[in-house]
Amino acid sequence: MEEPVDSVDHEEVIYLRGIQDMESEGLIDISNLASCEVSSSKQGCEINKLRDDLISTYWQSDGPQPHYLLIKFTKCVNISMISFYLNYSIDESYTPEKIKILAGSGEHDLIEVLNYEFFQPIGWQNINFQNICNNGLLKCYILKIKFISNHQNGKDCHVRCLKILSPINLNNFDSNQLDNDNIGFTSIKFKSESVVR
Repeated sequence: MEEPVDSVDHEEVIYLRGIQDMESEGLIDISNLASCEVSSSKQGCEINKLRDDLISTYWQSDGPQPHYLLIKFTKCVNISMISFYLNYSIDESYTPEKIKILAGSGEHDLIEVLNYEFFQPIGWQNINFQNICNNGLLKCYILKIKFISNHQNGKDCHVRCLKILSPINLNNFDSNQLDNDNIGFTSIKFKSESVVR
């Protein structure tokens, strides 16, 4: 059954407003710099759906809980926020409820950074590290996100988008430099991906 057009438009507005809020805080998505692994995925709902920037697609786990995402960077990164796009109104029992975030320099030394609970989330769910780290930045090479439980005791989970966000001024360029480039992009997202390799 197709969703009504105005429902899709409303969700698109929520999605885009969240992206604008991230950009206005001086944050860029650095998840394109990482390799990702998942505990499992359902055919047609693989991990690449997390990065396609489409709210109509999603990664779906397929197996026993807890499910996890393992995100590996090639260098130490400063993470200000992790943002999930979730939609309880559509996904219901597939919507994550409790997660754990672990971080470290390798898989051998991951430590639990925080536990987080979602309550029937719709839209961007932003998890920051203000009360965890002195400067609000989580420094690590590897992140492991464990999906402990879902709403309504669901087994598998849906995550529609995932962004790992870092302050733009810690990534070898600033917004003034981006404004003065000759590439012609107007979005911080496009500009940052044209510079960071």
